[in-house]
Amino acid sequence: MNNQHFSINDLVATAMLIALVVLSTFIKIPFGGAMVHLGSAAVFLAGILFGSKKAAIAGALGSFIFDLIVGQGAYTLWSFIIKGLAGYVTGKIAWSGEAKGKSLFKNIIACIVAAACTLIGYEVAWAVVGGSIQFAIANIPASLLTSGLGFLVAIPMYRPLRAALVKSRLLQE
Repeated sequence: MNNQHFSINDLVATAMLIALVVLSTFIKIPFGGAMVHLGSAAVFLAGILFGSKKAAIAGALGSFIFDLIVGQGAYTLWSFIIKGLAGYVTGKIAWSGEAKGKSLFKNIIACIVAAACTLIGYEVAWAVVGGSIQFAIANIPASLLTSGLGFLVAIPMYRPLRAALVKSRLLQE
């Protein structure tokens, strides 16, 4: 996606990324009462593979839609902002300079910074929506596990996914 136009390929790729965020957030790992899921992996991959704009849209809308579907209306706006920011940060760092998501080092840093943004954002959300700092603090392990799992999925998968996306012409080298 360049600054001049939004092509059909951009639209298709962004729609796929939104769907990927929604669907991967449904893939949950039981962890007490908290939610550990693969949604962060999708957001990280969107940023690494497609850059900040598409990842921000995918993270924001995908998480928003997920929250609406599962009845977490109190978190929809929070998720829109937090996961949109996480996608943007991931893409901005991963695509900085000439890297365009190809630098392992930048991709790792991108995921770590995005995870930190997510943790801080949801700490505020949990304190506000949950009504207490204790509730927010109790959710830190689940947030760290979700981001850690996202990192463990995104980092080894970005190279083979990049190759497949280039071959399918959804991504240009």
